[in-house]
Amino acid sequence: MKLISSSAIVTGSGQGIGLGIAARLMRDGANVLLFGRTREKVEAAAGELNRMMEGRARAVPFAGDVVRAEDVAQAIEVATREFGLPGILVNNAGSATLRPLLELPAEEFDQILAINLKGPFLFTQALARALVAAKQPGSIVNISSLNQTAVTDGLAHYCASKAGLANFSKVAASELGRYGIRVNVVAPGAIRTPLAEGAGLMNGAMGREFLAHTPLGKPCGEPEDVAKVVSFLCSDLASWITGDTLAVDGGNHIRGLHSYADTLGLTRPVEG
Repeated sequence: MKLISSSAIVTGSGQGIGLGIAARLMRDGANVLLFGRTREKVEAAAGELNRMMEGRARAVPFAGDVVRAEDVAQAIEVATREFGLPGILVNNAGSATLRPLLELPAEEFDQILAINLKGPFLFTQALARALVAAKQPGSIVNISSLNQTAVTDGLAHYCASKAGLANFSKVAASELGRYGIRVNVVAPGAIRTPLAEGAGLMNGAMGREFLAHTPLGKPCGEPEDVAKVVSFLCSDLASWITGDTLAVDGGNHIRGLHSYADTLGLTRPVEG
């Protein structure tokens, strides 16, 4: 398997799924710019990956915000200076809060939509413009979620953002295909990450519900499960795949989702 490019950007790569994706791309031959909001996290992640690779590939940290166009542009400039124009972009940065619809502030809705949908738009547009100008092919992978199709109570804003990302990716694939730029979506289900474990999604009642809804017989996958699929989509093996969504969820999409809000006791009868 040969990656389409030896230069890549992975957003939200300070930990969890993004860090796993960056590690896999490096093992498969790409230098990676790690883009994240917290400088300490991306610097620590870059140091960890560089020690792991022992010079076979290189990681460079970049602290920025995916919803700031100037940060996006600067990140692409830095990656180009360090490794050459990136032919691989993984829009992994995302955010979620669990809030019943009747209690969801408009500001919180806007924030989740901005990070999960506007961020990938800004990065995709900026890099695609550079690739088209350079007449260089590329592969863009947007990390969505099982929630783009299987909804659950308490995630109106998150589900809306991921469904939007899926359709945005199809339009991008349609428009950019003529330039040799492929755009695909990876939709993970429950994945073991520090954030998921900290939120209690892997244990107790939530863990039992995920186990009951996952045909492959365990409550969650690992970051590497997602990373392997992303690397495949950025390789020559996926040269005839664009505009598609690959579910990486142990078959969870077959059975659908339980209500997170009900399971965690966040919903209550409306008095009236």
